[in-house]
This record gives sequence, structure tokens and C-alpha cells, in this order.
Amino acid sequence: MTTTTVPAVRRGPVDLTARWYLAAQLRVARWFWGIGALVAAVAIAFYATVATTVDTSVVQYGMQAAIWFPFSVFIGLTLAYLPVHVASGLTRRTLARGSLLAAAGTTGVYGGAFAVLLLVEKAVYAAFGWHWAVGGVAPGAVATAGYIGANVATFLVSNVSGLLVGMIYLRLGGWWGTLTLPVTVGPVVALTALLAQDAGPWGDGAGGLLLTSVLALVVAAVMAVVYDRLTRGARVPPKR
Repeated sequence: MTTTTVPAVRRGPVDLTARWYLAAQLRVARWFWGIGALVAAVAIAFYATVATTVDTSVVQYGMQAAIWFPFSVFIGLTLAYLPVHVASGLTRRTLARGSLLAAAGTTGVYGGAFAVLLLVEKAVYAAFGWHWAVGGVAPGAVATAGYIGANVATFLVSNVSGLLVGMIYLRLGGWWGTLTLPVTVGPVVALTALLAQDAGPWGDGAGGLLLTSVLALVVAAVMAVVYDRLTRGARVPPKR
């Protein structure tokens, strides 16, 4: 009898870095979305009880929390992880790539959870004969998909922004970190404002949402390049 030995899978440094960031995000994400689903259910029940007409989504108002919560976690991870990463013999280039992959992965988790909650809410509204609408968008399938896509793109901008804010504070200190907030965080605020304006300033429906999504992806790409360059030149802060 012969036995076959399966070689162990060795993960690359980028993969390991991305997994570290993702593991930290997922630990808090499961609590965030578990509590969020419970709060949404209670809020919908309360809304149906006190309102004369149920005509708008409740879950959509959780978008703000879903944007800023992982954003703040990424800031903390960026400030804490660089010394550990370098001490492990890994490069700053690996750190940049792995953390950006984790930002994309976190976007998928939060975007997927947000989409599921919206669609479940939409089904519940239909079952009770209520009118369902989000952000002034008609409840059609195309417009709903456009709204979800625009929010997912905004999640990506927020996550990359969190990495960038943390790295600027780490490299340039508190003054520059604070002074650059209009540039590093301003795009996130602007995109959430666009989504709040009934599908954006380009008109209602999927067209305006598509433009918002494209704009968000361009902003995320620019931020990612800046973050990558800053990370490659980062120094480990001295111990105090």
C-alpha cells in the first residue's frame, strides 16, 4: 500500500497580511451586523406601528454606520500593525498590498450584508403590501441594484480612506493627519451626501447611481495609490 503525501499550502506574505487585517475586521463585523439586523427588525416593527403609511426603507439609514465603523477599525489597525509587520521580516510593500486586499474584502462583506438586509426588508414590505423605496430610487430591480452598487463602491472608498488616514497620522504626525482630513475623509462625506440626494445630482434612477459608483471607484483608486506610496516609505515609530 502506498500513501500519498499532500504538500502543505504555503501562503505568501501578501495573503498572510490580508488575512490578518480581514480577521480583525470580521471579528467585529459579525457583532456589527448581528446587532444591526436586530435593530432593523425592531425599527421596522415600530415604524409600522406608529406610521400612518409605511413608504420608505429603514435599513438604508444604517448605511452611515456601515461606512464609518470599518473605517475607524482600519485606522486603528494601521497605527498598530506596522511595527509587528516589520518585526516579522515582512516588507512595507507587502503591507500595502495586503491591507488594500483586506479593504476590498471588507467591502465585500459589508456590501453583501447590506444588500441582504435591504432585499429581505424589501420582501417583508411586499408581503405586507407596503411601499418600499430607498434614497428616492424607484423600487425596480435595476434601480435597486444600482443603489446597492453605489453603496458598495462608497464602502470601498471609506475603507481605503481609513487606511490612508491611519498611515498619514503614522508618518506625518497629528498636525498633518488632522489638516489633511478634508482630503482624506472629504470624499467619503461627499459620496454619502450624493447618495442622500435621491440617487445623486445626475438624476434619479440607475443612470445617476452608475455615475456615482464610477466616481467612487476612481476616488478609491487614487487613494489606494497614495496609500501605497506612503506605506512603502513608512518608518517604525520609536518606542517610548
